[in-house]
Amino acid sequence: MKKTSGETPPADAVAQGDPALTEAVERAGLQADVARQQLRLAKEELRRARKRVKEAKREARRARKHAAKARKDWKRARRRAKRRGSDGDTARSGAARTAPGKAARRRRRAKRSPQRAARKRKSARSRK
Repeated sequence: MKKTSGETPPADAVAQGDPALTEAVERAGLQADVARQQLRLAKEELRRARKRVKEAKREARRARKHAAKARKDWKRARRRAKRRGSDGDTARSGAARTAPGKAARRRRRAKRSPQRAARKRKSARSRK
């Protein structure tokens, strides 16, 4: 709370050595020191917390990269297995599947989006 002019001791009373006023001034000085120290500690704690947040963000980035790589590997393996014919129904029936021929490639190509097919044709023409 802000002190009004009536509450502050006159400067000449403190200078004369009034014990009660001197004690009050010393107490206020000590409280100011304690407040400064608390401020310093709070600032240090804030710095440490910011460092922890930075490290947590770094760790989250690493984890996201790792998860993306694992997901890509899983998808690759799934596609590879699908191409090799080891999906559930053919593996159970025991039917051995040969490598896909021209007809299978054409069917796969037909499933692709028209834009993708157009891009492929365009790039093939530009290479010639």
